Amino acid sequence: MDVAVFECKNCGGNLEFKPGQSSLECPYCGTRNEIGAETPVDIQEELDYHSAIANLNASSQTTQIRETTCGGCGASVTFEENATTGECPYCGTHVVATAGAHTALLPQYILPFRVPRDDAKSRFRSWITSRRFAPNALKKYARVSEPLKGIYYPFWTFDARTRSQYTGQRGEHYTEHIRTRDAQGNSVTRTVTKTRWYPARGTVSRSFDDLLIPASNSLDRELVKRFNDYPLASMLAYDEQYLSGFHAESYSVELEDGFQDAKSDMDQVIRQDVRRDIGGDVQRITSLHTQYDGVTFKYIVLPVYALKYKFRNKLFPVIINGVTGQVTGRRPVSWIKIAALVLVVGAVLVGGYFALRYFGVIQ
Repeated sequence: MDVAVFECKNCGGNLEFKPGQSSLECPYCGTRNEIGAETPVDIQEELDYHSAIANLNASSQTTQIRETTCGGCGASVTFEENATTGECPYCGTHVVATAGAHTALLPQYILPFRVPRDDAKSRFRSWITSRRFAPNALKKYARVSEPLKGIYYPFWTFDARTRSQYTGQRGEHYTEHIRTRDAQGNSVTRTVTKTRWYPARGTVSRSFDDLLIPASNSLDRELVKRFNDYPLASMLAYDEQYLSGFHAESYSVELEDGFQDAKSDMDQVIRQDVRRDIGGDVQRITSLHTQYDGVTFKYIVLPVYALKYKFRNKLFPVIINGVTGQVTGRRPVSWIKIAALVLVVGAVLVGGYFALRYFGVIQ
């Protein structure tokens, strides 16, 4: 996928989708073409994971796409039909198609942009001026090195029922009082915390619903995964008209690889369940075997704004949620501010200790 183009019936200009509206608008003559009522899908179709893996080429929900990797930024660039050259939507590098077409799934659902571009720019400015522990010069000297880009970014969502068998150990703390002598030869008593370990085994079960996995590595993956507030229940059936005026990227993380990422995220949650099931004060997990049943998925595209800003000759990425306006990004750190905070906290702790001794709370 790339930039979708729809011509204005009045002047022939390229119509653009306006965030927060249900129409395409001509930037030249102002003509509006209604897309239709934005009615969320009542029941979103989940596709069977194993069937899709086995029958991808035979599916009616596929298309033929050609893509290549940008030599400038490493992004996956998709070409329009019959096109052999293009421009990377992330860094503007000229790219040439180097491979033939391959079969890819079509998106099922889309969340249209709600946050206008100017609003996204304002949110970025507010974000960069409110960063704690950033150098003071950041607010003054940070410069946007690339224009703000509106992108429909690809995601997989996964559902699964899991059943996990584990073995481990439950640790229970207890204290012992040990009498020793200090440097002056005085008898003192020290309290030592120790742990008794007991064997544990059991089974935990959990259902996962719409686990969101980025289906591309073009943007900073860790930043993208911070977006957990997309209203997925409000998604619409996929319609290319919402793409008009924006970039759209096809998935470069294959379905099987996406499920491996999902299993990694599931494993973190399952391990928390296991630790709660083991109980005690501390836990050890020695073995964990998980069975995945009823695995289904959706292929969707969600709106993000992306940019990079430069500070002291280094680039820092920022991503903005195109629906909620949530901003996340990388920023430089002032170690002077962090060191000052550590000194202040240390002084408070030391002062508190001597105050408690002065009032006889501790000996």
